[in-house]
Amino acid sequence: MARTIRLQSDSNAHDRPWRVAVEQGFFTEEGLDVVYQEDNPKGNEGRVKDFSQRWKETQLQQGTLEVYPVCEWGAIERVQQLGRGKIIGLDATIRTGAIMVRRDSRVETLADLRNTPIAVTWHAGTFYAAVEAMEAAGISFDEIKLEHAADRLAALLSGRTEAAALMEPLVTRAIAAGCRKIADLRWRGGIVAADEIDAETAEKLRRALNRAIQWLRQNEERSRDELLRDLTPELRRDGLLPELTGVRTYRSAEFKAKVDWMLKRGFLREAPSYQDTVRTK
Repeated sequence: MARTIRLQSDSNAHDRPWRVAVEQGFFTEEGLDVVYQEDNPKGNEGRVKDFSQRWKETQLQQGTLEVYPVCEWGAIERVQQLGRGKIIGLDATIRTGAIMVRRDSRVETLADLRNTPIAVTWHAGTFYAAVEAMEAAGISFDEIKLEHAADRLAALLSGRTEAAALMEPLVTRAIAAGCRKIADLRWRGGIVAADEIDAETAEKLRRALNRAIQWLRQNEERSRDELLRDLTPELRRDGLLPELTGVRTYRSAEFKAKVDWMLKRGFLREAPSYQDTVRTK
């Protein structure tokens, strides 16, 4: 009998290889019955600022979800604060996104966003990636002003915030609405799995996901149609694609570098250990 795995993903380009692995039968061929849930059922209302109260995090805590992808920083933070699950690898894609402003904005460079609110999803990939990009542009951490928005694109278009950190399909939708890109964003993802996922099952998940990556790499048009399926066909041509890297082992040095970065900025209360956070066997 196939083992049932309940998987939570999101409707963005960089999580789409999980859906491809489901639809192409790659999980089934590994003897896994993956029950796939895309996006939280509450929509924007479920995208609350406190990540511990978001849908997939509460499902993992309650034991009704086995696997979900999240940003690398978020994976560390969630395992530590929720007290459940471990990271079983770096996710199959490197995420891509952008900091966007409206067409008529005074902002021309990241430096112009010093002490200016930027819409993000709190303690998610765009949140951390925006901090990295701003600091790389010479803006001090104290001058970076991020604001949680359940609907970041709406916050940008309405003028509630001067800028927004977005990923696909929102980047292309913002461009279609006349917005301008100020900076590219890039970040990695982690795979969080419940404690019940043993090493053998984790390896099956990784193999199936890597088969999906190989299948997508074979044809760029196919890749755009699959990864950017939330966009209309005419918009897919210029949409941002994630980098299809395949699942990788999460090394202790990589983990320590991210933990040190998060501690320095107050995103973690204390340093979690590699052994308690990452499944190595």
